[in-house]
Amino acid sequence: MAYTDQHPSPAVPGPRGALALRREGALSDHLLARGEPESITDDRIDLKSLWRAGVKHKWTIVGIAALCTVAAVLYTLRIAPLYQSAALLQIDRVAQKVVGFNAEVELDEGPASDQLQLRTQIELLKSRSLAERVIDEIGLYKPDAPPAAPDPAGDVDALSTGSEPVDKALAWAVQGWGQLRALVAPPPEDSGPISRAAAVAQFKQAITVEPIRNSRLVEVQVLNADPELAAHIANTMAKAFIATNIERKLHSSIYAREFLEEQIRQTKTKLEESERVINTYAKKNEILNLGDKGSAATQTFVDFSAALAKAEQDRIKAETQYNQVRLNPESAPQAVVNEAIRAYKEQRARLEAEYAKNLAIYKPDYPTMVQARAQIADLEARIKTEVNTILASIQGQYIAARRTEEQLKAKVSSSRSEVLNVQDRSVDMNLLSRELDTNRQVYDSLLQRLKEVSVTAGITTNNVSIVDEASVPLFPASPNLKINVGLGMMLGLFLGLLAALLREQLDDSVKHANEIEGLYRLPLLGLIPFTKPEKGRNEPVALLAHREPRSGFAESYRSMRTALQFSTTEGAPQRFMVTSCGKGEGKTTTALALAINFAQLGQKVLLIDADMRKGWVHLMLNMSNERGLSNLLSGDRNTDGLIRDTAVTNLAVITAGPVPPDPVELLMGPRLGMLLEKAQAMGYHQIVIDGPPLLGIADAIVLGNQIQNIVFAVKAGGTRKDSIKDALRRLRNAGLAPMGMVLTHARNEHTSDYAYAAYYGDGYNDRQTPRAARANPVPTANTPPVPLPAGSRIEPTLDPSSA
Repeated sequence: MAYTDQHPSPAVPGPRGALALRREGALSDHLLARGEPESITDDRIDLKSLWRAGVKHKWTIVGIAALCTVAAVLYTLRIAPLYQSAALLQIDRVAQKVVGFNAEVELDEGPASDQLQLRTQIELLKSRSLAERVIDEIGLYKPDAPPAAPDPAGDVDALSTGSEPVDKALAWAVQGWGQLRALVAPPPEDSGPISRAAAVAQFKQAITVEPIRNSRLVEVQVLNADPELAAHIANTMAKAFIATNIERKLHSSIYAREFLEEQIRQTKTKLEESERVINTYAKKNEILNLGDKGSAATQTFVDFSAALAKAEQDRIKAETQYNQVRLNPESAPQAVVNEAIRAYKEQRARLEAEYAKNLAIYKPDYPTMVQARAQIADLEARIKTEVNTILASIQGQYIAARRTEEQLKAKVSSSRSEVLNVQDRSVDMNLLSRELDTNRQVYDSLLQRLKEVSVTAGITTNNVSIVDEASVPLFPASPNLKINVGLGMMLGLFLGLLAALLREQLDDSVKHANEIEGLYRLPLLGLIPFTKPEKGRNEPVALLAHREPRSGFAESYRSMRTALQFSTTEGAPQRFMVTSCGKGEGKTTTALALAINFAQLGQKVLLIDADMRKGWVHLMLNMSNERGLSNLLSGDRNTDGLIRDTAVTNLAVITAGPVPPDPVELLMGPRLGMLLEKAQAMGYHQIVIDGPPLLGIADAIVLGNQIQNIVFAVKAGGTRKDSIKDALRRLRNAGLAPMGMVLTHARNEHTSDYAYAAYYGDGYNDRQTPRAARANPVPTANTPPVPLPAGSRIEPTLDPSSA
């Protein structure tokens, strides 16, 4: 089947474009495919789709968020308020001892030990004993009295810190919030008296100890329904912890002193018993003990051994000196320093010098020379006598040293025997001595430690101090209105977005322009923005294409007209029909707006309302519908006034006419083709037909077989995808395929907002048009009809073969 007009006429030429190629490809696909068009699936999250869903259902999201926020506020009002007060403590390391002793050394193990000590102090703050002490000091536990219920309305006088009152506006705001809470909050339940263990457990639950990071500061937080009581508990707990810490150290010192005193008494008894036993044993075995020096025999042996060692040294020295002197007596040190020997040697040297001098004068036998030799010999004899005396003295010293050594050796030998004898008898004595020394050392250590404890017990220092005392809070810490409202709002936004996504998934309508080509493989000929008629004007929006040509609405249809001009190789089809799945999807508006746009090109355009069951063209143009297309197709010979001109230049209209009994039979007859041929002969270059809807009736299928060129109108967010598939299936079964689709009633969420706004500028949002650009008023029912030219009457009895 051919998809061009059987009787071609001059058309607006246009080059083959991409849209024309896609048009031909789409026709081929629809002619060959027998099944449904496959959609392209993508598992990726489309953020644009999520954003469009959020914008589309923004009021649903806002409503759910508002409900959740109100619910969070009501929930906050119904909860009893709890006030939080905190005291800040500084916990230093254990204080150094004022008096240091070597008996105990405190090792610093670094950051790990420091953190362990700080953690220990924190756990002591959470201890049950401290909680009981604070409860008793404040008097919180009263077995016979039920717990007092807090006043939800609050007290303005309590909102004062120190002597300066809080700003009155803030005070009254807090009181108003309390009164509002009192109206909403449920009455408190009387739980009756509780046990002491339960009271302590509740007290510990209300206490929170939080260390401040990278410091030695600890914050003690207290939650209570009474703000003043919360501050009082926090301050009392801090002071009680300091007192407990000091008392713990004092008790530790007292206990240590008592323990040491008892140990000293026991050790003293042992020491006395050891001394008695060792004295008795020494008397019995005749052992003379010299204390640290040991026994008398041992001391004698030690003394003789030392004397023998010294005697041996003296003997060796004397023997060495004697041997040296005996070999060369005159070189001995004693001879060298002897004054007599030195004088003799000087006289001998002088005489020898004189003798040598006189020998040159006198002969050796000369009396003077003989006398000189006699004097020299006498001096040598004297020198020898002195040297022999010195040698005899040294020999005597050597002999004396040797004898002394021999005597000491005999004494050492005898004392050694005595020492060995005493050692045999002193084995048990040594054991008793060691036990005595051990008991004495223990006794001395205990006495020293007792002195230390007595000194440090009186100078105990505290390593815990209060940095900031707790103050009376002005606003409750729980429940936190801001956090609850924020969480409620976030939950509401999440639920609202979830509901919007759910509605979006359940919505089977076309939501975006991209779905046209992706799902149905048809070109998108136009994207028509949703436009509301101006207030005070009772006219259809289709006439904006004529009255306000600079509006976004008119520009979108001009763009669609251009797409139609490039849809075929010959340009825009001379005949095409605009149809849709059902009513209210913009087909009549599209047909009228396209007809106006083609007329603005200077071509004669004929708009035919072929929806004879429920035509709308006459209502839009405010014309009478007493005669129209149904009269012509039913064989009415009076065709005068069927084609009527409009206020739009070059645009004529044939209305639908009265509703016939069977419109399908009329459309299947030959008169419609004869009408189209006659209209072309009359000079109408463009024939736009407003066809009936595709679903439910066969009118559009029958009409499409005669027109061939079909434009499918789809309402954005209104036309269901299943309906479009059913309509396309009906067309395909009839051998038809649409030229393309037009998406009407498009909002921002149905397409990219900048597509029109960025290009058309103010015209997209503001339809203000210069007065000179506005067209003539809309025609009314009094517009005179335009009769057919002479000789142009369409006879109903014409033979169909002549068309």
